[in-house]
Amino acid sequence: MQEIAEKYPKMHPHTNLIVSVVIPAHNEKQHIAQAIASITREFEHINMDVEIIVVDDGSTDGTYDEALKASTRYPSVKVIALKKNHGKGYALRTGFSHSQGEAVGFIDADLEYPVNALPIMAALVLESKHSCAIASRVADNRPHIERLSSHIAHKLAAFVLHLPIKDTQAGVKMFPGPFARSVLTQCAQEGWLYDVEALLRVIEQPLDVIEVPVMQKSVRKRRASLWTMLACAPSLLTLAVSHRHSSREARQLLRFGLTGLINTLVDLAIYWGLIQLWPPYFNGLQSGFESLVAWVGASLVGYNLHSRYTFGKQLSRFGFYLVTGIGVAVQVSVTGWMTHMFGTEGGLVGKIAGIVLASVLTYSGYRVLAKHSEPLTAVSPAVHTANIPTILGQEL
Repeated sequence: MQEIAEKYPKMHPHTNLIVSVVIPAHNEKQHIAQAIASITREFEHINMDVEIIVVDDGSTDGTYDEALKASTRYPSVKVIALKKNHGKGYALRTGFSHSQGEAVGFIDADLEYPVNALPIMAALVLESKHSCAIASRVADNRPHIERLSSHIAHKLAAFVLHLPIKDTQAGVKMFPGPFARSVLTQCAQEGWLYDVEALLRVIEQPLDVIEVPVMQKSVRKRRASLWTMLACAPSLLTLAVSHRHSSREARQLLRFGLTGLINTLVDLAIYWGLIQLWPPYFNGLQSGFESLVAWVGASLVGYNLHSRYTFGKQLSRFGFYLVTGIGVAVQVSVTGWMTHMFGTEGGLVGKIAGIVLASVLTYSGYRVLAKHSEPLTAVSPAVHTANIPTILGQEL
């Protein structure tokens, strides 16, 4: 840690800032005391305050007693006991809700991941204030079958959820404190998919992701088999479905609605003015023509508004006006038909109904165009690797 801090001066931690480290523990009697001591020692070396929150996840081997005994030697340690085993995600949610740190992270109790990565990751989060730091395994000494199954599980999750992350499951992560307490405590997953859901929340926020290269040391036989991971497939699919209705898409839909509202108000104002000057009475063709003129007038700025504001993509002009034309045809037809059936007042109602139908069609069409369009401005990558050597585990 000291060598890395000296080589990369920007990574010197801010002294005395509180960092919270949550340790989810289920039947970790053999490891928990050593984990507490090792984490405390790492932060003492750099004079950074740390609180360690051990969440005993319904252990049956005396993990709670061992953690409580260790807490008498280290006043900054909190021990929380859950009556029954819920899973890693539930334990992390519980620990995050009790945290006070400006940076909040977690590490597995067996310390297969390098504990000396924690102060470095905390420093990265504290310095940027809008990033999380996650371990990314670039080397490990696990058996080949474990590496293969872990790789398959990660690739499956990343593919289904479109996550631009190299390693979703490494057991060391660090987040801004307010984000951990307000957002990550709301995650639904209680098992190993919690890591995946947490990263989805990070991307949706959005926070930058700093991937920290680490080496994993295998200290015991794998607990979760590949079959256990495959059994999580239904939960993964549920997560994928909910992710498709993420806040990012909701914001996009809101922008479309606001832009559409502006166009609609202009459209209705023009149409109202035209039917006051030249009332169509029961002439559906005249009403349809006046509706067309109003739509064209309101749509003159629609291309730039939807390209720049709604989607941030350079939409195809031909595609945009083709989709818009379909919307025009729908709206004009509905307006004309309602006028023919119910007169001028019916035409106004038909105009509004046509706008609703056209909006559904055009939004769907514009989204398809946006998927195949280039961004208007270059977007900085949200995920990047920290420019540091691979962090190795220490001999404990």
